[in-house]
Amino acid sequence: MDLKEQIGKKADIVNEALKKSLSLKGLKIHDAMRHLIFGGGKRLRPVIAMVSCEAVGGKKEDCIPFAVAVELIHNFTLLHDDIMDKDDFRRGMKTTHVVFGEPRAIIAGDALFARAYEEILKLKIKPEKLKILLEDFSEMIREIAEGQDMDIDFEERTDVLEEEYLKMVEKKTARIIKTSAMGGAVIGNGSKEQVENLSEYGRLIGVGFQIWDDVLGLVGDPKRTGKPVGNDVRRGKKTLIVVHGLNHAGDEDKKTLLNTLGKENAANEEIETIIEILRKTNSIDYAKNMALSLVEKAKENLEVLPDSDSKQILSMLAEYCVGRDK
Repeated sequence: MDLKEQIGKKADIVNEALKKSLSLKGLKIHDAMRHLIFGGGKRLRPVIAMVSCEAVGGKKEDCIPFAVAVELIHNFTLLHDDIMDKDDFRRGMKTTHVVFGEPRAIIAGDALFARAYEEILKLKIKPEKLKILLEDFSEMIREIAEGQDMDIDFEERTDVLEEEYLKMVEKKTARIIKTSAMGGAVIGNGSKEQVENLSEYGRLIGVGFQIWDDVLGLVGDPKRTGKPVGNDVRRGKKTLIVVHGLNHAGDEDKKTLLNTLGKENAANEEIETIIEILRKTNSIDYAKNMALSLVEKAKENLEVLPDSDSKQILSMLAEYCVGRDK
């Protein structure tokens, strides 16, 4: 089975639904809402929602509004992240706030947030299931904000623990993937065990996904990732790699790490020195191995599902999260 083809088919369905959802016209905010979302993206979260729905015996068509909702929220967070991080480019194009200005980009993000709830209310499911989804969706958005707050706080700290980093990633990155898988299972009328296992599957691959992203940000090919090497170092981000490195580097290397972290104008040579230190402490391999381990645990949660193409796709998606190069 070709995973790229399977993702592509479902991504096409999501894209058509997104076009309808964001067909609003007449104001500049409407163009701002569309700018990032139609500039690319893997559509990983809505695909996971739809495949999870099918994996428990549901129909992907029933899940489309929910799949659109999670993609809208994902882009809402990216739009606001770009403002906070002062990023000028994403997906190889100028970010929304660069094109439309910060005030309009902020309200465009808010409008995507609202539109997501409008999409969820289109679901044709029992009221008790809708209540479950809405409660989880609201909790997810709060936790994403909490994770972002933790990430901001970590930039100013040199004593971040591995457990704190993992908790931050669970909230900021993994929570929406957890919700995607869980929501799909609820809409597909999965059993309590299937819903719980798919929720855990989403959480685990979400954390693994972010750790792998941290690896790519340090040693990935900028032509593939679309991000400059060492961007996280220049911003002072406390990734798992950096947290591990700070805890295992010698005094001189630790001093070099601390002096370079958060240095926005750090030269490429300085970034190369940091990468060498993090290789010496085995921090890059440590992060890679943790991501791979999380994915293996995630796949174990799929054992409650009946054998099907959808189950196989979920397993392949988990592996993709830690095998991609962008």
